[in-house]
Amino acid sequence: MNGALRSSRRVAAQALAVAGLALLMVGCRPGADQRQLTVLLVEYKGAEAADSGRRLVKELSAQGLPDVYTVEGHEHTSVCVGRYDSWKDEDADQMLKRIRVIRDAQGQFPFAGVMLVPVPEPLPKNPWPLEEADGFYTLIVASWRAPGRMANAQRYAGSLRSRGFEAYVYQGPRVSTVSIGAFGPEVFDDPGKVGRPGQKPKIIDAHVNALIEKFRTMQLEGEQTPPEAHVPTYLGRIPGRETPASHVGLRPRALYRVTLSLIDTKTGLAKGRMQASGVAQGKRQLPTLIGALVKQLMAALPPGNLPRIGVVGVLAGDPATADERVDATALEALNAALQVAGAHKIRLFSREGTHQMLDAAGLKPEAVLRGTQPVKGFQALDLLVVGSVAKVM
Repeated sequence: MNGALRSSRRVAAQALAVAGLALLMVGCRPGADQRQLTVLLVEYKGAEAADSGRRLVKELSAQGLPDVYTVEGHEHTSVCVGRYDSWKDEDADQMLKRIRVIRDAQGQFPFAGVMLVPVPEPLPKNPWPLEEADGFYTLIVASWRAPGRMANAQRYAGSLRSRGFEAYVYQGPRVSTVSIGAFGPEVFDDPGKVGRPGQKPKIIDAHVNALIEKFRTMQLEGEQTPPEAHVPTYLGRIPGRETPASHVGLRPRALYRVTLSLIDTKTGLAKGRMQASGVAQGKRQLPTLIGALVKQLMAALPPGNLPRIGVVGVLAGDPATADERVDATALEALNAALQVAGAHKIRLFSREGTHQMLDAAGLKPEAVLRGTQPVKGFQALDLLVVGSVAKVM
């Protein structure tokens, strides 16, 4: 295959690997969006976005893939396949199966993680780019990663502007954020402490403190996080802005979104209360979050019987999470939480034992974990636990 499909593999991996996880939480709920649905292949950004999208459409159409089209906005192009009216459309299911097994010249599957999503809206020009704000710091109040993130961020910034707040939008390669205000080093009592290990400068600017009090917790994927979730807004450095060498900007602790699902092997699906997700602030909070999510899943099990449950694993949703082995930390916490919360409620099978049973049935554990191989009809176990963890920012 030519360069269009090869290059789309990298872009699709960045744009969609974690988008599928986010959609389980906010984007793919029946009734959440009345627009038609489509299979989103890849999103391109930049001056060459439209040309890149059209080249991919031409290549895939020449290979016989029907109904491939682009949705083009300002320096942003989405490549999609088909239009469907229902999340349960059989034609959509068949299209997903067909697209997920497309190989590129290296034998890879560039579209293995595609999903059914609302048809993207054309992205208008960003009227409030953070890069043009006059200052060093800004208060980050919201972020999006799922398909449609750019338009969602601009809509939210517009609503804040209409309420009198100086809102800005930053469209990153994988994350769109909305922030308020642009401030200089003078907002701190000692700017020289900013960024230094063990140092925490105090914010002394009354206006900034008033904004922090009003916007105390983050919006993630359009959902306001409750105070008990401990996902606060924060002052972040404006991208690309030069600052004094002694003043390197605040570095917020990494946020990780965790999703856990119980897949019913009779149907091959994880429905309703069989899915749970949340956000942890840093690796240290992962065990606490995962423990709470497992309790939710155990509470959703029907009383009386002892289902056979196997652990498939935890998928790292982005390269940084994989490099830092956050998935391994999450898996360890998942095993511990299942043993505690599942006591006398389930018959638990280890990851190793589960993989052996999947292999014996001709199922590849990694494919099951990624959702690219169905488990409907797998009789060795009643439910399979699959998890994912990805950086929110």
